[in-house]
Amino acid sequence: MMQQQQQAVRSQASRRPNVLILLLLALLVAAALTVYSFRDTIFAYWDAPPVDTPVEEPPVDTPVAPVEEPPGSDPVDAEPPAAEEPPTVEEPPAVEKPPAAENPAADPPAAVRQLANGDDLLALVTKETSLGKYEPTDLVTIPAEMGLYDTRYQLRAEAYQQLRAMWEEARDAGVDFYVTSAYRSYATQKRLFNNYAAKHGEKAANKFSARPGQSEHQLGTTVDLAVPGHVLASSFGGTTPGRWLAENAYRYGFIMSYPEGSTGITGYIYEPWHFRYIGVEHAAACRESGLILCQYLEQQPQQWQ
Repeated sequence: MMQQQQQAVRSQASRRPNVLILLLLALLVAAALTVYSFRDTIFAYWDAPPVDTPVEEPPVDTPVAPVEEPPGSDPVDAEPPAAEEPPTVEEPPAVEKPPAAENPAADPPAAVRQLANGDDLLALVTKETSLGKYEPTDLVTIPAEMGLYDTRYQLRAEAYQQLRAMWEEARDAGVDFYVTSAYRSYATQKRLFNNYAAKHGEKAANKFSARPGQSEHQLGTTVDLAVPGHVLASSFGGTTPGRWLAENAYRYGFIMSYPEGSTGITGYIYEPWHFRYIGVEHAAACRESGLILCQYLEQQPQQWQ
């Protein structure tokens, strides 16, 4: 009897693993059926992007203004690069002072010679002379197609006609250049100089900005020319348009006012973009003489006040 009971216990023990295996198989089958039944929901969850994560979109082509490359040295009337500022030190608040209505230092010193006739194409405009508040009376607007930006520039009629002829011939030769500055009034030049003097100090401003009355742009016969990437930059002189202008501008009455190596004479840096109209005959004579423009004009009759 005892032997039969022991055999029954062993038989039950041997069947227990089989039961566990069957239970595990049943659970696996149930899990598989569950996954299969909800497969679309599960896969959609896996494929969906994380919540609150922005989906990157392709960039939109937005027109960007041409980037100006930094010139080799600071151009006249162009603000110099900002110097690195030292760490800020907390100081007691300064007593507020009313701003000056206008910076009198912007005006040329009284000792400079005053020109009597700004209409004269050969008027000598330097750091030692002044046009006063002269304003041309025959300004015309330069067509937008000739400008690099949307600004509407102006020149005196004769200077514009010659500039247009030069621009069209250059285009026919496959050379493109654009106007970036032309006539500037006394008031505009004064505002520019005052802003620079207030920000950088009068001494520093005088190194890169002409005082009002002493800018050739006030004549209405001077233009700044450029191509994208070479605006108010000495590198413009090495471009195809820059070289073309240096060789051909005189044929239309234009002379580069501040050529390379003339800083000691003019007081201004090399500006291969700055051309002044003085008439075809005088431009040819100036080129043939080998003189800097201001030297040539010093030899011409001037009208002083």
